[in-house]
Amino acid sequence: MRRLALLVFVVALAPVHPAAASTVHACPADLSAWRTALGAQWIDCHQVADLTTTGNPWTDPGSLTGMGFPPPGSGTLDSHYTNPTAPPVPGLQIDGWFADGCNAFQAEPVLTNKNGQPWMPGCTPAPGAGDCVSDCHHDAAFVLRIPDTWNAHLMTAGTPGIRDQYASDFVLSDYALEKGWAYVSQDKGNMGANFYRDGADEVGSCGTPWCPGAAIKEWNTRMRQATSAARSLLGSVASAYGLKGVTRSYAAGVSNGGYQVRRALETDTAPHRLYDGGVDWEGTLFTRSENLFSYLPTSLAQWPGNVNGDPAAVAAMAAVGFNPQSQPLWNYHWTVYWGLTQKVYRLEMDPEYTAYTCSGTGAPCVSPAAETVPPTDPDAAYNVGSRMAVVGPRIDAVANTGKILHPLITLHGDQDSLLPIKTDSDLYAQMVAAAGRSGSFRYYTVSGGNHVDPQFDDHYGVDSYGDTVLRPMLPCVRSALDALSAWVEAGTAPPATHTLPRPAGASAPDLANLCSLS
Repeated sequence: MRRLALLVFVVALAPVHPAAASTVHACPADLSAWRTALGAQWIDCHQVADLTTTGNPWTDPGSLTGMGFPPPGSGTLDSHYTNPTAPPVPGLQIDGWFADGCNAFQAEPVLTNKNGQPWMPGCTPAPGAGDCVSDCHHDAAFVLRIPDTWNAHLMTAGTPGIRDQYASDFVLSDYALEKGWAYVSQDKGNMGANFYRDGADEVGSCGTPWCPGAAIKEWNTRMRQATSAARSLLGSVASAYGLKGVTRSYAAGVSNGGYQVRRALETDTAPHRLYDGGVDWEGTLFTRSENLFSYLPTSLAQWPGNVNGDPAAVAAMAAVGFNPQSQPLWNYHWTVYWGLTQKVYRLEMDPEYTAYTCSGTGAPCVSPAAETVPPTDPDAAYNVGSRMAVVGPRIDAVANTGKILHPLITLHGDQDSLLPIKTDSDLYAQMVAAAGRSGSFRYYTVSGGNHVDPQFDDHYGVDSYGDTVLRPMLPCVRSALDALSAWVEAGTAPPATHTLPRPAGASAPDLANLCSLS
């Protein structure tokens, strides 16, 4: 159990650990009935002594697509000051994938777990193969975990970035499992830096190297599919747990996963209702008036002045929504995030801008895992407004509406240097209000929060920005999950929308493990 000190300035809502399991559950010898219940093309099952990331080998440790294990390894979402998960949570893990296209653009190596054991088949697409000769049908992958102490709750996780179904294992799965909840996550139906090429071999020839806008359209479908599949299987096995089925179903996600949560709650209409509420951790906003392309080209065009602190460049960044106080983070974001994000999402929504190539010349793109984009690149001059005739209908197909149908708690850090709070959650809160749904919405600005918690580690004890400004987001998100369940199940409304201050004088472990929404 997490032993968190009670401090006068902040209280964290620790997870309620279920009682010791009275029954140890096992995987069936024949998985065909479970595969049918899930509607999956392929599944595997493991009985695991500890489903949490502390002792679970069956999770992807990869830094670029998986969970970036072990903290603070490359690609982690949590601070290394965050307490490890304990005690063990035994139960079952089901891995698999739903039927999908042949994905002839994405190499999928055999997935190897933390102990070096292979457990999910891979494939290597033949160059230019549109006929799936390499059997690359492994998109739409998912993981489902059922603790032995399952209490009829389910959490569905959205997936951050361009990562796989294991990316949120520490930040969300562990917390859900500690609470006795089942957990399911998916890979959005397409992943990796070349996700934008999705569609050419799935819906037939588009008359182009790939189908613009096809990948992001799939994201909401795959999240809802994972939830529906999990509810189906859980309903079929519920009697073995002394239950009738899923009684409460929640959605949670960070970044692109937060976008999935927003869309899931915006589209959760009868008779196919799946959710009771959600927690959105700095979800990506897609609308015609505001989207990634509204500010990322400026971040590229202003380099290197912005990362060097040139006043004119910093002012230009502020004009499109970046918080000038977050300037100490900008060099890292230039190296890792800005160029790759602008490039791959623009290639998804507007490949015609550079004739289906990365920069207007050469062969169709194959994006590397990290891609810096200089101010001379066409993407640094990209003007989404002038391209709206092409891009607008594609954005409309995936756009947020703010018309949430269930309680939603949104959290966003005011130091976010990838999805600036002014151009994202501030606007989403306005959309929710305009839709008349404010009564089902709470919005907490986390003072000092940035896009990924390891940035706190990079600055704490190094500079005054880390020591006095930054703080990790994760404990506030976990408190929000507790507040959401209390809101839905007990009618206890969370505190009104407000800013969560950074506790003065708090240590790094305090900041990484404690957060009150009050």
